[in-house]
Amino acid sequence: MPNYDEAILRSRRLNPNAPFPILHQAVRIALYDEYAARAFYGKVVEAFGPHRPFANIVRAEQRHVDALSRQCERLGIPRPLDPFPTQTEIEPTWRANCERAVVGEIANIRLYHYLLPHVVDPQVGNVMLNLQAASLNNHLPAFQEALAEAMAQERYHTERGIPPQQAYEQHGPLADLVEKALVHLSPHAGPIGLFSPLLRRTTPSMLLGLAAGGAGVYFYRNRLARNKQEN
Repeated sequence: MPNYDEAILRSRRLNPNAPFPILHQAVRIALYDEYAARAFYGKVVEAFGPHRPFANIVRAEQRHVDALSRQCERLGIPRPLDPFPTQTEIEPTWRANCERAVVGEIANIRLYHYLLPHVVDPQVGNVMLNLQAASLNNHLPAFQEALAEAMAQERYHTERGIPPQQAYEQHGPLADLVEKALVHLSPHAGPIGLFSPLLRRTTPSMLLGLAAGGAGVYFYRNRLARNKQEN
């Protein structure tokens, strides 16, 4: 069953000719938009696992929904029905979902910029300002950083002839950590000198083996040195 103001909610635009007060429309539009974000981020977590920033921001979106719902209760505004749990689809890759999240947060910031001049209730205005600030200062930078990392990850794999869709396969906590380090090192490999060509061709598992071997040699030599000192 659609909402009675479905056209207004989907357009995210106030309608001065509608039989509902502007404040009424503004609160419902904002809540409807937060529903959409919550559903999208939740679906990404379901598909890709509880990875940041989606895992923590979906919890923030729930707090946004709760804050606007309290304003609905205070003002006697019916909360809109939430169709997004069954209507939301996500993108096939992590990078594409990060891109979509960046676009969505920018749209959310602009939505509050559009709604706020029409909100005459101080409490609603403060809530919307806080939600806009959260999107601008926290959510958007987090998704922008995640997108930059995803692009670097895919570029790192593409340079080694690995399809981008395999860039997010899990190899184990330590190997994944080494791979992330390589991803960040690869754009700056030149200054490393003679070792830079080797690093550019090294896979996480190879580097992990080298690191383990190097650590073994280091501890063995250290042990010999201590024994000599003790003797």
